[in-house]
Amino acid sequence: MIVTASLGSATGPGPSGTAFVGRHAEIERLEAVWAAVEDDRRQLVFVGGEPGVGKTRLVAEAAKALREHGATVLWGACREDLDIPYRPFIAILEQALGQATPAALAEIPPSAAAPLLRLTAKAAHHWPQSPQPAPGDPESRPVLFDAVLRVLLAVAERGPLVLVLEDLHWAQEPTLALLSHMAESTAGEQLLVLATRRTTAPDRTDAVTYAIADLHRLDGVERIDLVGLSTEDVAEYLLRQTGVSRASVRAAAPVLRDHTGGNPFFLQEYWHDLQTRGGLEAMRSGFAQAPRSVQDALERRLAAFSAEHARVVELAAVAGDQIDPSVLVQADDLDSAVVLEGLDFGVRAGLLGTDPDGGGFRFAHALARQAVLDRMSSTGRAAAHARVAEVLEGRMAEDDPGLVAQLAHHYLQAKALGHGDKAVHYLVLAAEQAVRSIAPGEAAALYERAAQLHAAQGPPRVELLLTAARCYMHAGDFTTARRLYADLASSKSPRTRLLAAIGHEDASARPGVNGQPSLVMLSEALEGAALDRSDPLYVRALASMGRASAFTGDSQRARVWGEDALALARADGDAELVAHALGRTLWQGMTPQLAPELLARAVELYEIGSRLGDADHLGPAAFYRSVFAYIVGDEPAWTSAQRDLTELALSRGQPFFRYVAGCSRYAHRYAVGDYAAAERIVAWLEQFNQEFDGATEGSWGVQQFMLRRVTGRLAQVRPFLTGKEHLDGHWLPGLLALYTELEMWPAAAPLLSHLCDQIQDHRTGAQWGGVLAFMTEAAVKLDDVSTARVLRPLLARHADGNLMAGQFVAVFGSADRRLGELDSLLGASSADLHFERALAMDRRMGAVTHQAETLAAWSRHRARVSGTTAGPSAAGLADEAGALARRIGHWAVLRDLDTVPAPDAVHPPLPNGLTEREVDVLRLVAEGLSNREIGERLFLSANTAANHVRSILGKTAAPNRTKAAIFATEHGLLRSGR
Repeated sequence: MIVTASLGSATGPGPSGTAFVGRHAEIERLEAVWAAVEDDRRQLVFVGGEPGVGKTRLVAEAAKALREHGATVLWGACREDLDIPYRPFIAILEQALGQATPAALAEIPPSAAAPLLRLTAKAAHHWPQSPQPAPGDPESRPVLFDAVLRVLLAVAERGPLVLVLEDLHWAQEPTLALLSHMAESTAGEQLLVLATRRTTAPDRTDAVTYAIADLHRLDGVERIDLVGLSTEDVAEYLLRQTGVSRASVRAAAPVLRDHTGGNPFFLQEYWHDLQTRGGLEAMRSGFAQAPRSVQDALERRLAAFSAEHARVVELAAVAGDQIDPSVLVQADDLDSAVVLEGLDFGVRAGLLGTDPDGGGFRFAHALARQAVLDRMSSTGRAAAHARVAEVLEGRMAEDDPGLVAQLAHHYLQAKALGHGDKAVHYLVLAAEQAVRSIAPGEAAALYERAAQLHAAQGPPRVELLLTAARCYMHAGDFTTARRLYADLASSKSPRTRLLAAIGHEDASARPGVNGQPSLVMLSEALEGAALDRSDPLYVRALASMGRASAFTGDSQRARVWGEDALALARADGDAELVAHALGRTLWQGMTPQLAPELLARAVELYEIGSRLGDADHLGPAAFYRSVFAYIVGDEPAWTSAQRDLTELALSRGQPFFRYVAGCSRYAHRYAVGDYAAAERIVAWLEQFNQEFDGATEGSWGVQQFMLRRVTGRLAQVRPFLTGKEHLDGHWLPGLLALYTELEMWPAAAPLLSHLCDQIQDHRTGAQWGGVLAFMTEAAVKLDDVSTARVLRPLLARHADGNLMAGQFVAVFGSADRRLGELDSLLGASSADLHFERALAMDRRMGAVTHQAETLAAWSRHRARVSGTTAGPSAAGLADEAGALARRIGHWAVLRDLDTVPAPDAVHPPLPNGLTEREVDVLRLVAEGLSNREIGERLFLSANTAANHVRSILGKTAAPNRTKAAIFATEHGLLRSGR
């Protein structure tokens, strides 16, 4: 009972100088949490509540108790002012470097420790041989995060480790990402994370709320929300503070509880005010004159300070949440003795306390610091910020991220006194450091803020905004990037307008965004720039116009402009220019005729991107290698591209790459018949609808339809359809597919006829493959010969290739299968040839879903022409289709074959009670993958993967992962395709 014993027996003042009372239920919960930590189960506790409710105090007392019982406690805090990425973890990392034994740190090789230099220069003292990262050198976030974890786990070798993260409500995205990575990667460690955060407006933010909600899916994540102290707790507080009788404090406690709401910080301030006016006795006569607010109470307390001491406290509030006395001495003309007297007076008055790291002082509460700042005049604050900044600037011995952020903040607050240029300078330095720390969103905000401060409207400001927009792009915030580019498009400079238009198109080439606005901007800006055709900027603009045209559906004009731009870029010879043009030609079309050429271009772009180390080229190259490899039926190229795309998405962390990698992964699992994995990926993809402002909602709906169709769950949506749906507001091919699958023929027939009449409106755009597939299915099931004749020549353009809707929104297998179905309906003799070609394509791709569908369709054709032509038997084809469908659980094929599977026919029983998911994990264990890598491959958290591995070891009685892999080999579990 470590926590209970230490906190429950506290009778005197704690670290803040006041009594710690109440919180009995919370202490009991922390006790249970600590028991889990001692049982090798990582625990993460979020302590929330309003300002002043006692979050920090509870965590501080718990940490103190655990430290006294052998745990190592490391402390870090977020800041409200201009902050640096990962601030609390940098503080924790630097403490950890001092706590870990040299032997433990020596086990971390210099190459693995090198990423730490992006966060702190102190890492160089321990790994002097580590290569210094170049300013523009790309880095992987998981690699950086793993380097931090290595150091923390080196400390944990000595015993349980406690990390305290204060003020998480001010956390930036990189801090939240590292916290999430740590939580997912340490399921079996003796680690406790205690994080405090405000849960009331205006401090509560959606970003932090969503991040914490996402972490609650993991084991060992808890939430403790504090409320005000009870009347009994207030009485206990008064008893410890005053030493008077219980009868006296019981009479006063309800009044104080009513005035303060039980908020410990408010209670402390009211009590301080009461003490100056006679303590509890004052309540009988003058309590009506009690302070009306905490600000009022603090104002009265500061009034008791001498002018010099009050000036010290005010300067301390300006200096920041951590107070270095030497900075105050240098920043003012006061004697050092006076400064120290002022700080000591602040401590005795309860305004200040000692810093947990032992390096100086800090305010007892953020509210106290804010109250001091609020009483200062605006000019007085600005002057104080300027003086502190000048002192700190004189200490710039090295490029310290924390010091740069402080200087940017102080000069920003002093801009009214003529320090705007210095604020811009340090904001840019801070932004550059954020880029090196792989925090593009934070860098973007800093660059934009610097641009807003820049007095001149000339090139420096333009460059800052362009850089900010590029960083927003890398962070996945395309909406903000487009806003900045649109603002720059009104510049008086023709060249700036053209650069802005090129950037706007780049930020618009995303799901659900029409290219027309970008095309208009590009056309007008290019005309206004009057550039020579050999000018690289002209070439870039022309290539961007080509892609923008593709996003309007005009593939013909897209190809003309794209080919022209690529020829000009190759003539120029600059690799970056060629890469730009190549990347924009990849959007010209998705037909088998173009696919081989575009696949070769995607490979070339990937090679150039690899040489340049530019993820902006590598991402599209990997994705379109995947797209075109599927279309031409090159399974090895599809697998290779998908692997590269997944690795790129994981390392760069850019949301768009993560989304398209997920779509490709979903399509692959769907094609091979792993519907459970495909469903997990689709569920994971749903999060991007919010990130991309609803742009992926339609794609997600089609993915859901495809999965529900093959698994027999479309009947769940039947009650929501009337057959008389209004055609506006629906994607009509998708509505037709629903009607067809649900056999709503009176609704399907007129809709198919309508689509046939309007088919030219659907021929442009990435969904064309899906339009052909769904219309063909409906025509075949309706025996609609006239529509079949319309579709046949359109579908013939896709012969010898696979059909796809969007970019892996839906995959349909070989177009030759549909040609075979149309020819069968039309009575053409070429049907068998198309079915034969389709099956060869499906088998070459290893696409079991498509194989089952082709065999079933071919069997229906052979039954139609039985006895009239030579070929395989309908029964034999149906048997093979049924066997494959039962193996993968393809309900739709089994339904069409009129075959009802036995309850256990889909899969034979697995040995030792293993589940299908555990077999998936076991196969990857046999490949030597870590829990994190398994999670990434299967779209699980590392924590869930670790739980699966533990279950596997238990069920197979394997003492380690190697023995488990041997078990898998002996039982034939390493063969895929179950």
